[in-house]
Amino acid sequence: MTKIFIEAEDKTTPEYNFLKAFIDMHFPTKDIDFICIGGIGNLFNETNINQISQAQAVGEQVLILIDADTVAKGYGFAKRKADIDNKLQILKLSVPYFIYPNNTDDGEVETLMESAARRDLHQVFFDCFEDYEKCVSGVKDKLGQPLYNTPNLKGKLHTYINAQKLSNKLRRKLGTGNWLFDNINYWDLNAVTLQPLKDFLTNNIK
Repeated sequence: MTKIFIEAEDKTTPEYNFLKAFIDMHFPTKDIDFICIGGIGNLFNETNINQISQAQAVGEQVLILIDADTVAKGYGFAKRKADIDNKLQILKLSVPYFIYPNNTDDGEVETLMESAARRDLHQVFFDCFEDYEKCVSGVKDKLGQPLYNTPNLKGKLHTYINAQKLSNKLRRKLGTGNWLFDNINYWDLNAVTLQPLKDFLTNNIK
């Protein structure tokens, strides 16, 4: 058994569904239990510390998957890694962890999702959407400030999958955070950009 702690609020989120689809594809025989912690700030609260310690005590593997975020958000890969290392040292815990998107760069799980999107099949959508982003972000108010908000990366990907011509059955899944990550018409879970995550899981899933 491997317990994987993720930042997602619950199992009706794109992060959970993305990881589940990825692991189901690449590690179909492994016994995985996802622990949704509801944000990085909860990672080392008393409840999760106890869960980590108890799992390790009975021989279960524990992994942590978290966002690097960006310097603009107050973190980025280097600061996130230093913070996690420091907290693990203080708590005297040894837990393998992976920092999205690739254990090297700034970013988040949505950075990985975007890199797996089938641009080769849907380049027109991305060209149009990115033209929209540039246009809207260039509109200023009288003080020279942006007049409109532009979608964040999660919003962009939400628009991408909602823009697809889907059956009613498939469209109902979108509302549960299932963005059809196992559907090769929209996502490539063998994309080279996902290799660092695959390597980490290969080396650490029991």
